Amino acid sequence: MLISDALVTDYSSLMFDFAATGRPMLFHTYDLEHYRDTLRGFCFDFEARAPGPLLATSAEVVGALRDPEAATAPHREAYARFRESFCDLDDGTAASRVVDAMLKGALA
Repeated sequence: MLISDALVTDYSSLMFDFAATGRPMLFHTYDLEHYRDTLRGFCFDFEARAPGPLLATSAEVVGALRDPEAATAPHREAYARFRESFCDLDDGTAASRVVDAMLKGALA
């Protein structure tokens, strides 16, 4: 993820980790109805809250990869809301907080 310019995924939970990068996310959702209605479903309204375009065909994915910034521009607000909801603790200091909590408990 650290060297990727954009993420192409389907419904992978990787989207939550990648959102911390602020880089474009493209969702190849060729089987959206089957995934949503039959296979697994979602724990949140994915279609309404997706932080990037839902692309049904490989051609759409290729087109979006030609200019990911333009492809994701209409989703900037959704991306910001997604990060607020799911990345609020991703500030780069999580390990430090864990160590501080552990040391505090060890010294108590």
